[in-house]
Amino acid sequence: MGIRLESLIEKCLYQHLEEAIARTLEVSRGEIGKLIEEGRLKISRTPDPKMGDYGVALHILLRNIPRDEWARKGEQLIEELNKIGFKQDCRVLEARFLNGYLNVVIDYSSIISNLVEGFLEDGFKTVLSSYGAGKTIVVEHTSANPVHPLHIGSGRNSIIGDTFSRLSRKLGFNVVTRFYVNDLGRQAAILAYGVSKLRKNNINPPQGVKIDHWYGMVYASVNIIMMIRKLSNELKNIEEELFNKLKLYVESNKEKLLTAPLLNAYLESFISIKPLVHNSFKKLAEFSREVRRLKNSEKDPFTKQLAGEVWEIAAPLLEKFKETYQEYASYVKAGALLQSLNPEVYTALSREMGSYEEVEEEIKALMWRAEHRDPEALGLLKQVSKDVLNGFMETLSSYNVVFDGFDFESEDEIVTLSQEIVEKILKTGYANIVDGAVELDLNKAAQNVEFVRNLFAPDNPGRFIIRRSDGTTLYVTRDIAYSIIKFSKYNAEKVYNVIAIEQDRAQKQLRASLKILGFDKEAENLIHFAYEMVQLKNMRMSGRRGVYYTMDELLVDMTRTLVEKQLGQIQRKGVQEDLSSIFSYTRELAVANARALLLSVEPGKVLFFDPERIGEFEHGITIAYSFARLQSILRKQWGLEPLESLGEIKRRLSEEISKHGVSGPTTVEEKKLIEWLNAFTQTLITSYTELKPNRLLEYAHNLALDLNRFYEKCSVIGEKDLRVKNLRLLLVVASLIVLSELMEILGIPRLKRL
Repeated sequence: MGIRLESLIEKCLYQHLEEAIARTLEVSRGEIGKLIEEGRLKISRTPDPKMGDYGVALHILLRNIPRDEWARKGEQLIEELNKIGFKQDCRVLEARFLNGYLNVVIDYSSIISNLVEGFLEDGFKTVLSSYGAGKTIVVEHTSANPVHPLHIGSGRNSIIGDTFSRLSRKLGFNVVTRFYVNDLGRQAAILAYGVSKLRKNNINPPQGVKIDHWYGMVYASVNIIMMIRKLSNELKNIEEELFNKLKLYVESNKEKLLTAPLLNAYLESFISIKPLVHNSFKKLAEFSREVRRLKNSEKDPFTKQLAGEVWEIAAPLLEKFKETYQEYASYVKAGALLQSLNPEVYTALSREMGSYEEVEEEIKALMWRAEHRDPEALGLLKQVSKDVLNGFMETLSSYNVVFDGFDFESEDEIVTLSQEIVEKILKTGYANIVDGAVELDLNKAAQNVEFVRNLFAPDNPGRFIIRRSDGTTLYVTRDIAYSIIKFSKYNAEKVYNVIAIEQDRAQKQLRASLKILGFDKEAENLIHFAYEMVQLKNMRMSGRRGVYYTMDELLVDMTRTLVEKQLGQIQRKGVQEDLSSIFSYTRELAVANARALLLSVEPGKVLFFDPERIGEFEHGITIAYSFARLQSILRKQWGLEPLESLGEIKRRLSEEISKHGVSGPTTVEEKKLIEWLNAFTQTLITSYTELKPNRLLEYAHNLALDLNRFYEKCSVIGEKDLRVKNLRLLLVVASLIVLSELMEILGIPRLKRL
């Protein structure tokens, strides 16, 4: 991740310092902000605790002020800081200015009192639960089309959505998680079409193959065969158009071409051999190369001119042919691979499928019949979708992702409401009839509805079809209906749609549609939780070509890598160890690491991932090991199992603190932990409001790393000073509670021992 999180104290210091500097040193807030962003005005821990806990060099701001006035300016700065609540807000005990440096001493004793109240007396739970206060929110996530296994891109959606749902519950919201199953769309119909053809040949999913992977292969095979036939026809049409245009040119310029014999020969050869040639790409490439050479290099000006005329005719078509052929070749290559993997399926589909146009008509007919409640068509789509969904749930359960329920696009409630919505839109004055289809014109709506205008500004909202000419509705129409249902069925305050950032415009169109239909609350409280996709090194994923890196593969690869590391460590140590104990927790660590990987980058940024370097990512492991080590310390201290007897451990520690008190921190490691723990509740709230659950992982990982430094520098059980020992035990117990809460939110298994 490479991100250094600021503590709450650091953030507070920056905010107050920026305001006070602007007032006393007459520097604009913009300039101060720029200096902070560039790292030229930076708050850091002091090298010597005697100087204070934090310091900042102000020389860059004082350079135009005479040196003998610095002390006075420093006093004014501290006075201004005190006026704006610097000490109280930022827990500052004392501020000093010396030789251009502002140093502050933090009042850690007040923070320690808060930690006792927050973690030994469970005060943090009250703070968190009061934030959501039982309000209901709906989080729809994953909702991948049920046509192939979940790949790592869809998996990122799942982990982000699941983590956000867990976070929201922790903050006191009543959270309803839904998976919207698109079983009426074109992709589902393509798969169902392929399955129906295979059933005619008595070909069914084989035993021992994960069901969603088999269906993914069928879906890709149908798409590939369709595209090969479509592109093959397009190539023939381009070639025919070029042939006819060149033939017409030759017939119209016979006398001119006699003076350019070489060009004439190329043209005659191309036209004459065309009916005999099978490798059109090779022949067109040769023709293109020779005409281009004459156009650019021929010494005879007349031949050069004629070659230019021919090139002007041929070039656009040659380029179009080249692009189409490259796409065609990629599908042929993908088809050859699928045929080698499952020749029975690919051969049967190739035999049963007609031309591209015929297949398209069959798929459209299947969609029409399903939406018009034909039992056979609807049953086929539902069964195939549910089969793939079973594969999804097997995958997601291994990642600890669960849902409260599933909503199928084919449900009567959604289909009926979709048709009603079309009729209502027709009455709004913003609908157009285009070739029998119903179009919603948001450009017209934006002229009258400020919400719509502002939603898309400065762009135009555009127009889109909500019902085809054959009477079937589109995904967006059914999505409008589903959005209304999500709000009304669960009495939701807000609905979060975790959907790829590329759907941003479609989500805005959805909200605009709700607004003009009179669903004001729904339009204003439907939140698009946007996320970017995963970009794999050396692989461009495509479900239509059957090329993807699945969530199942990610977990297998992560587990294998961890086993290899464990075995390598055992061999290097030269010790005997029960291998069964390693395998018992390796799978759990793989889940921790895989979930952490998919959450490691801010949702709005692309996640770049190289499967070959999967072993380099260890954030989940780092957190899990630190959590296990905290338990080990408490187990040794009191002989109790921490996760089972946490209440008793807190009671005993509270008694010790009551008897002997607790010291202030004396080491940087202790101070860092105090600040991390102090930031816990605010970190959760900020992660929720900013839609950035990745911050929780960053926070947990940074806390785990600083705990490791704490273990190295600070004795806990062996500490003789009881007040110091109580402080360190407090930090251990509070850290255990915080990591436990975070791991629950992050979906990371909480292992007792490693």
